[in-house]
This record gives sequence, C-alpha cells and structure tokens, in this order.
Amino acid sequence: MDKRNLTKIGEIQFFGRKQFLDKVRMDSIYSNTVILRLLVFFCFLFTNCSEVTVHAKKGVFDLGNQLSSRVIPLNGEWEFYPNQRLNTIKEDFKLFVGMPSLWTNDPGIPAEGFGVYQLKIKNIPNVLMGLHIPEMYSSYHVYINQSLVASSGQVANTKELAIPSFNRNVIQLNSISSEIILSIEVANFHFPRGGIPSPLRIGEYKNIISYRENGIAESVFLSGAAFILGFYHIIAYLIFRKDKPFLYFGIFCLNLSLRPLLINEQYLVETLPMISWENWQKIEFLNFLALLPFFYHFIRVSYSKEQQKIFSKFLNVIFISLSLLVILTPPAIFAHIPIPVYILIGLAVVDLSILLVKEIKKGDRGAKVVFLLFLFLAVIVLIEILIERNIIKGIDFIEVPGFITFLLSQAYVLSLHTEKLRKEKTDAEIEILHEKRKNLRLEVSLSNERERIVSDLHDHLGAKLTDLRLKIDNLKPNIQLTEKDIDSLKIDVKKCFQSFRDTIYDNDDFRIMAEDYMFGLQLNLTRRYTNANRELRFETTEYTRNQFQNIEEEDTKRILYAITVEIATNDLKYGINTSNWSFVLTDYFLSVKMNVGTKFLPSKEISIGSKSIQKRLQSLNATYSESIINNTYSIEFQIPIQSLMHNEKK
Repeated sequence: MDKRNLTKIGEIQFFGRKQFLDKVRMDSIYSNTVILRLLVFFCFLFTNCSEVTVHAKKGVFDLGNQLSSRVIPLNGEWEFYPNQRLNTIKEDFKLFVGMPSLWTNDPGIPAEGFGVYQLKIKNIPNVLMGLHIPEMYSSYHVYINQSLVASSGQVANTKELAIPSFNRNVIQLNSISSEIILSIEVANFHFPRGGIPSPLRIGEYKNIISYRENGIAESVFLSGAAFILGFYHIIAYLIFRKDKPFLYFGIFCLNLSLRPLLINEQYLVETLPMISWENWQKIEFLNFLALLPFFYHFIRVSYSKEQQKIFSKFLNVIFISLSLLVILTPPAIFAHIPIPVYILIGLAVVDLSILLVKEIKKGDRGAKVVFLLFLFLAVIVLIEILIERNIIKGIDFIEVPGFITFLLSQAYVLSLHTEKLRKEKTDAEIEILHEKRKNLRLEVSLSNERERIVSDLHDHLGAKLTDLRLKIDNLKPNIQLTEKDIDSLKIDVKKCFQSFRDTIYDNDDFRIMAEDYMFGLQLNLTRRYTNANRELRFETTEYTRNQFQNIEEEDTKRILYAITVEIATNDLKYGINTSNWSFVLTDYFLSVKMNVGTKFLPSKEISIGSKSIQKRLQSLNATYSESIINNTYSIEFQIPIQSLMHNEKK
C-alpha cells in the first residue's frame, strides 16, 4: 500500500472521530430541544383536553350561554331506567348516572339487558341546532319529545330480537321549543359492557357538521400518515437495509393506520357497510392486539442485540393465543381480553424501561430522549385506558395529539437507531481498513523474512552442502574409510540438517511473533539456548507483552529480532552459564538488557560483532552501551517507539 492510501486511512480515522464528537454535541442540543418541546406540548395538551361547559344536574341540562363554546358535550347526571322501554318507564325505577355511562359500572348491573337514558335540555336558542350521537353498546333508538329521530341496529328486550350495530349519527333538532326531552333506548346482549361510552354533543347544526367532518378528516389524515410511514419502512427493509427495527416499525405503522378509521368517527365502518357488526369487532380487537408485540419488538431490537428473552417469547405466545380467541369466539367472550392486555402493557413498559435505563447508564444520549418519549406515550396510553373504561369522565380521547406525538417520537427513535448503525458501520469499515493496512505491513515483513530465509539457506546450508560434496568428491574408489572419516561425514551431515532445521524454526518463530511478538522472541531464544545446553532467564511484563503487540512499526520489530539473534549468536559462542535477558516497555521506550558470564576478554572479534549490532541500533535511533567487567558481559539499549509517542500527543 503506498503512502497516499495510508494517508487516506488516517484521514478516515480522523474524520470518524470528529464526526462522532460533532454527533455527540448535536445529540445533546437536539435532545434538550425535543424534551422542552414535549413538555410544552404536554402542558398544552392537558390544558385543552377538557371543555369549559355546564353539566347536567338531576337529569336537566341548561344550555344558557354555552353555545359560544361551539360544540358542547352533554355530560353530567342523566336519568336512567334499567330494563325499561320508553313507552313503559316507571318513575319508581329512575336512577341518576354520570354521562358518559356504562351501566356495568354505574349503577353496576349486568351487561346484558336494556334501559332508557333521558335528559331534559333547557334554554335552547332559536337557531338550527344539531346533535352528534356516538356509538353505543350495542344498539340504540334516539327520541326527541317521544319521536324517533335516529337509530342503530334494533333495540329489543331479548337477545334473539336485538340487532347490534356500529352507527354514529348527526341529527337536526327541528323543535321550535326552547326545551326538549332527549330519550335514548339502549339494548345490549352481545358485548361485555352496556351503555353509552362517549358523550353526546349539541350545538348549532353547522358546527356539529364541522365537528363530524373534522373528525373524519383527522382520522383519514392520521391513517394516511401512518400508512405512508409504514409502507416506506417496509420497502426500506425489503430493498435496502434488512434491518429488523425497520420491519417491526413498518408493520406496526401499517397496523396503526387502521386504528383511526376504526375508532373516532368510524369512517371505515361507514365505507364498508356490508361487513357485519361482529366481524368489525373482530377486526378492531385484532388490530388492538397487534399493536403491543410489534411496538415492543421494535424498541427492543433497536436497543438490544440479545436473543429474545423469556418475556419476549411469552408476549408472542399470548398474542397468538388471544388472536385465535378473537377469531374463534363471539364478542361476548373475546371482548374481555383488554384486561390481560393492559397487564401485558404494564409488564412491557417495565421491561423496556429497564432496557432503556441500562442504555442510559452506558452513556447512550439518544436512549435518554427515547426514554422520556416512551414515558410520555405510556401516560397517554394510561389515560386512554381510563377513559375507555369510563373511569375518567369529562374529557375527550386524546388519541389525535397522542398519535401525532407518537409517530414523531418513533421516527426519532428510528433515526437514532439508523445513526447508531451508521456509526457502527463506519467504525467497522475503519477497523477493516486498519486491519488491512496491518496485514499488508505484515505481508511485506513476511516477504522480507522469506527472502532472508532463502538467503540463509543459500549462504549457510548451501555452504555446508558444498563442503560435504567436496569431501565426498575427494574420496577415492576402493579406499576403506576410517572411523574418523565416517564420524566427520556424520558431523557434516548433522550440521546440514541442523542448519536447515534452524532456518525452518526461525520462520515458524516469525509467524508466532506476528500474533504475540514477545512470546515468539522468547520461544526462539529458548530453543537456541536449549540446543546449546545453556540456561536462559527471559523476563518481561504483561504490559510490555500487550502494548508491544499493538505498535505499528513492523520494521522496528524485524530489526529488533535480527539484533536479538545476533547477540544470542555471540553469546552462544563466547558466553558461559546462565544468560539473562530483559525486555521492558517504559513510557515510549523499549529497554533491552542482557548479561552473561564470559570466558572471553575484550578483543577485535567482539568489536567486529558489536559494529553490526551498533549499525542496526543506529537505524532505530536507539541508545546503546556494552561492557565486560569481572568476566561478565553486559549489553543494554533503548529503542524509541514512535507510534506510542504519536498516540500520546493525540
């Protein structure tokens, strides 16, 4: 690899670090901005979730000057006559219940049955008025002053005659009187809850029509937004990424796109009237069931690479089981499943919260924002559940703002996941380039070493084989070889094999040094001293062993090996007893020491050997000293490691 390519790799590494630091700073700024906006939106949401209106008292609703509020929910105390029909109601059976009303909660009677809700509305202005009538469980007739004005399904006293239906209605109040009696017959024999779960609304007819149309427009808009978002991520998964969060989020959004059309103004139900009430119930409950598992898996795979845990598998089993229950049983049975689903939602919130808290502790800034968004969504879901169960009264569903917030927050979650994957991919690519560069340097070193081995084989083994051949050529025919001649030939052959073996061992040692340099060096010295019947004491540190393996100067390693071999060769010629070697990396220098007893005094031969060692050390800018004192030969040198100095400066 030429210098230009190495420079490019360095630029990529620098660019990756800079980009990462910039990303961290931007995440911090963006996280604070998102949190602030959410808090403002949250406050805005709950300050506008209820309407300032008068409430009915003891079955009487006084409009007064409330029409300035445009559309008014008819909440408060209504008269209720359980198990009565309008033409047979008896005052003795009158109760007062809060509207919206589920008679399974208030007054707490069985779900199967029928009854009459009644309200007197006073001070109606002399303008064209309208009434918005929501879905009821599970059929109703609406009367104004005893005249039938709207119906959904068939109200009856028995299950066989009652027909459930999903209709919502908008009617005109044509009465010229300023006071009317609003009566609603409700019958339920097909659902676990009976009554009116949502408030009726009154207002000028044009405002009621606008309210209805706005509800449909919101439903279609939200459904379209969720569908487009889901379709996009499914396509992105199939074509581009093959990344599970994209798949789970895509399926979740496609499923979520049905929800606004099934609730709110039930636009889909009105568009497809040929589908029966029971089948619509099945569709709505299956849609509701599928939301939790896909959302749970989306968050989990976005922040965890672990295999599915017990809770994940349990959630899948429960989802499949409840789905089969919805498909195979009537609404009176499967409509009870929200309770276990609410419990599962609570467990999922706990499990995902633990996961996100762990990521926050690891320093993931994105997880902090996601956790806040997740808690915000959990609060919205909790409020929706309390409203749907008629535990909280007097405020409307907040699904529209909650829906928008949810889509924006989850898009942000997915963008964080994508950024995380991009960073991991960039880091992996940089690591691969670094590894390739390292392998290329190693390959160059190995190539140089192979050339050295060939040269050694030629110089040493070739010379010995030549001497052996000359001896054999000098042998005359029919001459009896003496025992001395035979021993000489054996020694020469042994030297040839030993030279060949040493060369092969040197090659193996160099391969080992590529994986653990100090271990390979120790192995080489140990073998050489053992073959010479000499003892060796090799000392180093764990820090030196680990750190030295990571330095980039392959030439330094190669020259150090050559110096070590040359010193050991001199020692094996002239040294006696145990040879002590020490390799210690301190600061940015490798300190090498060797001392051994010697039978040789300073001479020209030692000086000649020292010159070769000294020349190699000079090429490494190393300091060097040697001495022979009291028959002990010592050599010490320090080699600067440039890459360690460079990394410290960074």
